Amino acid sequence: MNNKHGVGTLALLLLTSFAADAAKVYSWVDGNGVTHYTDAPPPGKSAKEVDLRIAPLIGSSPRSVQVDNFNSLTGTDAKKEKEAAKLAIELLSPEQGSTLRDNTGNIVFQGTISPKPPTQYDVRLTLDGKAAPIVSNSLSIRVENVDRGAHEARLELLAKDGTILAKSSSVTFYLHRASVTPAPTPTPKAD
Repeated sequence: MNNKHGVGTLALLLLTSFAADAAKVYSWVDGNGVTHYTDAPPPGKSAKEVDLRIAPLIGSSPRSVQVDNFNSLTGTDAKKEKEAAKLAIELLSPEQGSTLRDNTGNIVFQGTISPKPPTQYDVRLTLDGKAAPIVSNSLSIRVENVDRGAHEARLELLAKDGTILAKSSSVTFYLHRASVTPAPTPTPKAD
């Protein structure tokens, strides 16, 4: 055996034994029946040294109560149910089959998360199979200059690390815009 380890172990044992001797607690009862705890025995009182390895019993009887539904009372069951509940994201607007009329082609997509959104999250809009820029901690996404015609949109709820937590179902909507090409101007015909 190495002497360094033997000396270190001996020193550690001596230090812990001194610390245990130094931390003494005494208990005594006053004239009103109140139990007091001190680090030194009070003069003129009959004090008992408390064994710190055993938790002292305060009072005359234990005050514990056995409860059948402890997890329910403390909220542990509700917390587990909440963690187990799957997150869901839904596209609220535009609605399925709706027709929008906007000559600028600007559309605001609104979503909702249930049961409750995480503290930090990202939302990605997929419009016609192409991902729009990701927004953080918002359920409203504005897309500009969308072409007229039929479009399919979907929202994805993402964790901050990029993991997909939930996907909405696809929504098909229609956008009407005035044509960019002006209508031909009627020209009079000669008879």
